[in-house]
Amino acid sequence: MPALKNFTPFAATDFLSLTKQGEECLVLVVAGSFTLPPPGRLATTPLSPCDEQVPPPKADAYWGEPEKSSLRYESQAAYTRIATDVLLHGRAWAPRGRKVTRTQVTVRVGALEKQALVSGARVWYRSLVGLSASDPLPFESVPLQYEHSFGGTSATWREARNPVGEGLYESAKDAIDKPLPAIEEPRHPIRKWTDRPPPCGFGPVARHWQPRLGWAGTYNAAWVKQRAPLWPEDFDERFLQTAPQALQASPHLRGGERVVLDGVSPDGPIAFTLPAFRLLARCTFARRRERRRMTLDMVLLEPEERRVVLTWRATFPAHRELATHEVSSVRLLEPWEEDVS
Repeated sequence: MPALKNFTPFAATDFLSLTKQGEECLVLVVAGSFTLPPPGRLATTPLSPCDEQVPPPKADAYWGEPEKSSLRYESQAAYTRIATDVLLHGRAWAPRGRKVTRTQVTVRVGALEKQALVSGARVWYRSLVGLSASDPLPFESVPLQYEHSFGGTSATWREARNPVGEGLYESAKDAIDKPLPAIEEPRHPIRKWTDRPPPCGFGPVARHWQPRLGWAGTYNAAWVKQRAPLWPEDFDERFLQTAPQALQASPHLRGGERVVLDGVSPDGPIAFTLPAFRLLARCTFARRRERRRMTLDMVLLEPEERRVVLTWRATFPAHRELATHEVSSVRLLEPWEEDVS
């Protein structure tokens, strides 16, 4: 197995993976956990590393039972990410914890911005004009999970973009006294029970959900005969991105970007600057030695834990060379060191 020496103050691991071309590669991943500043004012000092460094996930983890809940963490074994994923795990909070019927959540990271309209519990009821939505009930907080966004699975229909959501009904009769989604895209609020708006969320999109599944390629009889178990020839690397499209930064984030999280704390906005670190990965085989600058390709915001996790990645070709691998290492570049491409 590969040997990895970690000279950073963060958590690190390595993975064996296959590229789109079916070639073996060695993936080095570093995850740095930092303490979020108190809400209500702009942080003027760099974020401090957490006492406990969260290791990069080696397996998928769901909020509940797989296939019946949304994805919480995805394995970091992907051989590349062509953009930086920005993810948020948290809750929508009423200001100062005083119950409201609606509120808005906003995530800004650099040039990226995504918003959500969050409402209290509502149901469809029969009115003079057909089915109408009841007034939302007051709430203090709502989990920002796809379970509370539009979607669902019925006897004959499955919302491929979010099969674990709520609000999908086959008939007006089925919809009576049933809930509407709590989390909506501000530009696509539900007005009729027949509406099928895009699900709204800030967490990772599972591999078997659309539109992500559409990038996975074609798995047919020709693939079974000619390519399996390799990626299909029409595999698109966008499949390896986990964040909603609006929260994918291309080109990659580098650190130093301004972050503002609004509506995720009862005590006001959380504002800070992403930590800016340069990481160097080195990989030594019997016949060659390579070094590469690591790429920041995931930012996970977890305000409930007062934590933000930055993930850096570097991938080294190792086709038919894994047996000659000697050692890998990751370290921080010193301020005076020249950058590495």
